[in-house]
Amino acid sequence: MFKFTYFDSQIKTILSDRSTFCDLAVEQELAPILEVLKQTGEVEGACCGVKPGVSELVYELRGRTFQLVYAVDVPRKEIRFYEFQQVSHLIDWETALDQDLRRGEQQPIYIPQIGDPQKYIKTVELIHGGTNTSKSLGVAFGSGAKKEKDLARRGDYLGRPVMEIGLASRGAVENKSSSIYILTDRGKRIAQSDDQETRERLLAEALLGFYPIQMIIEKTTRDDQELTKELIQEVILW
Repeated sequence: MFKFTYFDSQIKTILSDRSTFCDLAVEQELAPILEVLKQTGEVEGACCGVKPGVSELVYELRGRTFQLVYAVDVPRKEIRFYEFQQVSHLIDWETALDQDLRRGEQQPIYIPQIGDPQKYIKTVELIHGGTNTSKSLGVAFGSGAKKEKDLARRGDYLGRPVMEIGLASRGAVENKSSSIYILTDRGKRIAQSDDQETRERLLAEALLGFYPIQMIIEKTTRDDQELTKELIQEVILW
C-alpha cells in the first residue's frame, strides 16, 4: 500500500475531496486509477520524464478528462502528486442527436430572453449557494424593483430558463406558500466544478436537450434543411 503526499495544499484539496472539484465524468475515470496507484504504485499508460524544479523523475498520466503528474518513491512506499488538471472533453453530438423529443406538438415553446450563457451559470451558482427563490434571485441580479412581485418576476426571468434546460426544478417549502429552485444533478455538477471550460461544456450539453434546439438539429441534420432565420422562426412558432 502506497501513501499519498502532495506538493502543495491546492492539489491536496483537489485530490482529497474530489467532489468539490470534479464533475461525474472525471470522478468515474479518476477514482479507479487512484486506487490502483495506492495499491501498486504504478498504472498503465503513465509516461516517465522530468519536471522543472523537481529533482526526481516524475510520471505524467493523461486521461480522457484529466492530466496527473506524480512521483513514486518505491523504498518509502510513497506517491507525491505535483499537478492535476481537469480536461473538458468534447460534447457527444451523436448522443445529443439521439435524445428523445420530449414535448408534444401542442405545447407552447418557451424561448429564454437571456442571451449571455454566463448568466445561466451564475444563476446555477446562486441557487447552489442558497439564493433559491424568485425574489432573492431578482435581488441578486440587481433588480431595483420595490414590490415583491416585481422582484419575483425578475427572478423568474432568470430561474425559468435554467429549469427549461434541465438544470433546476421547482420545489415546495414546508409551511410556506412560495416555492424554491432546486438544482438537478447536472446543475449541481456545474455549480461544484472549478473548471470554467467544464462548466461551459455541461451548459452546452444541457442546451442541446432544449426542445427548440433539438428540433433545429433534427431539421438541419436528418432532414438536410439549411439553417436559416426562417427555419428558426418556423421551429419557434410551430
